[in-house]
Amino acid sequence: MSNVLLSNGWIAVVSPALFALAIGLFGTRTRTFVPWLSMFAPLTVLATGIAALSATAASEAAGYTGTYLTPPVGEGSLRWLLGATEGIRIGFAIDGLTALMLVVVGFVALMVMLFSIGYMADDPGLVRYYALLCLFTASMTLLVIADGLVGLFVGWELVGACSYLLIGFWFHKPSAAAAAIKAFLTTRVGDVGMLLGLAVLWQTTGALSYPDVFSAVPGLSTGTVTLIALLLFVGAAGKSAQFPLHIWLPDAMEGPTPVSALIHAATMVAAGVFLVARTWPVFEAAPNAQVVVLAIGAFTALAAATIALAQTDIKKVLAYSTISQLGFMFAALGAGAWVAAMFHLITHAAFKALLFLGSGSVIHGAETQDMREMGGLLKLMPITAATWLIGSAALAGIPPLAGFWSKDEVIHAVMSRSPLAGVALLAASLLTAFYITRATRLTFFGSYRGTHHPHEGGWVMWVPLVALAVPASLAGFAGHKIAETLGERGESLDFTTAALSIGVAFLGVAVGWIAYRDGVVSELDVEARFGRAWPVLRNAYGFDGLVSAVVVRPVYALSDWLYNLVDRKIFDGAAEGVGTLTRKIGTGMSRIQYGDTQWYATLLAAGFVVLAVLVAVDWAMIAQWLSTNLGVR
Repeated sequence: MSNVLLSNGWIAVVSPALFALAIGLFGTRTRTFVPWLSMFAPLTVLATGIAALSATAASEAAGYTGTYLTPPVGEGSLRWLLGATEGIRIGFAIDGLTALMLVVVGFVALMVMLFSIGYMADDPGLVRYYALLCLFTASMTLLVIADGLVGLFVGWELVGACSYLLIGFWFHKPSAAAAAIKAFLTTRVGDVGMLLGLAVLWQTTGALSYPDVFSAVPGLSTGTVTLIALLLFVGAAGKSAQFPLHIWLPDAMEGPTPVSALIHAATMVAAGVFLVARTWPVFEAAPNAQVVVLAIGAFTALAAATIALAQTDIKKVLAYSTISQLGFMFAALGAGAWVAAMFHLITHAAFKALLFLGSGSVIHGAETQDMREMGGLLKLMPITAATWLIGSAALAGIPPLAGFWSKDEVIHAVMSRSPLAGVALLAASLLTAFYITRATRLTFFGSYRGTHHPHEGGWVMWVPLVALAVPASLAGFAGHKIAETLGERGESLDFTTAALSIGVAFLGVAVGWIAYRDGVVSELDVEARFGRAWPVLRNAYGFDGLVSAVVVRPVYALSDWLYNLVDRKIFDGAAEGVGTLTRKIGTGMSRIQYGDTQWYATLLAAGFVVLAVLVAVDWAMIAQWLSTNLGVR
């Protein structure tokens, strides 16, 4: 079975796509079975990933010692766009990096679909919801297994479309519709940069498949490689919500919470990190581009962590946390530690999906997203509370949970490349431990402050939490194995960095625990102490307002001006003018047609005279020409 999946990798894409199509066409007739049938889509992806990991391990046992990734354990292609010569081919190649991503996508999608059975049970759009989840799974799988940048870009755009549809799933809410449009347009800015990068690659190398591109990179000039890397990074920054293209992700929380766990925490937003890792030979040959990636990543990690401090919406806290953690990954990439970045991507997918689903369980039980209206849920929702504590401790970097190991490796790599960026990540780690402790205190401890009756969901909601808590706890111990799967050697624990990380994590937890010992009362005290700074943080430094003033409003003004001048007065004026002229001619001609026979006879006679004159003049001209040129009389 594993050989079939690996030699026919398209199954992992086609299977979820067919489920999406079938559910969309016939799902309303079998609504009860739709969620259970949908799970075969991520199961196919997960099975392919596990088979690939097994085959990759066998390859390593056979003595492979590569320097970038592992040899493909399954590949194939077909001609997509025909041309004068070979045309463009699109194919799949399953190697170590692909195998790890397939496991992440398949496992998280499976847990999200199971959780959604309880969370979305009464939603009238349930069938549409599961069809979109299956389509997203297919799209993300295509992005991951593609053997070149053409296939990756197709999957890239499809996951963007699915994100738009799922963010705006409750499109009857103006806020959800606006958030979907904002996400779509913001990520399109990044996609334009990426598309330009592909165009430059095609122009300079004549290829877009990974092997051909990588073999051509050494022959390119430093400036060209740097330009290509920066353009690819623009696309990665848009999809992974890095400054200044980060503004779409917090608003994306308007979609159903399980969607946030799948798309906006574990998989789609990690696509930018995957893109840089997948094209690492390009970035490796562009050290100046690495500096930009490092600077943007470190800045985003620290800035987003400060914003998360002041959020009162539990999902907004996790949204800015995701932006910050993605910044850690890009900082690692900029420091040349792409394996550390992928390690943190995998552990983050586990504990952040756990936290998002945990927030979904809280929202489902307490019927609010405002942490100030929660409290005391430790006793009322014990399973959710226990798994949340595991996820939050992993996020804070408490050993021996997964986040500690991967974050330590990232900080060590960045500190070695740039001490300033390393200090920024340590500061972000301190703030991370503080804001997740604050969220935990406000949500699960103290007395309940809401008006509803919090309760645990059914087993379909708590089983995914328990299942995700396992890798959130243990995945950190697989660091060396993950590195070997990627064709590299795992890094040993640096005790100095580890000591700093542990100290920072426990300091952040302690300060957060003490500062919020009185729950929402402490929140008010903190707001009072920070004065105007707290609203500034809660408003994300007013960056949305700045973008609106500098970009959105001028574009709207320019659009209005072009509409009123060019569209209405020139194009519409020309079209309407022709119509008006025709109508006036018709109206004028109609005035001479009123049924008077004598008038018609007069017009007929006049017309005959005019025609006779024209004929006479015409013959006279012909005779003159013949006489002049041919001498004919």
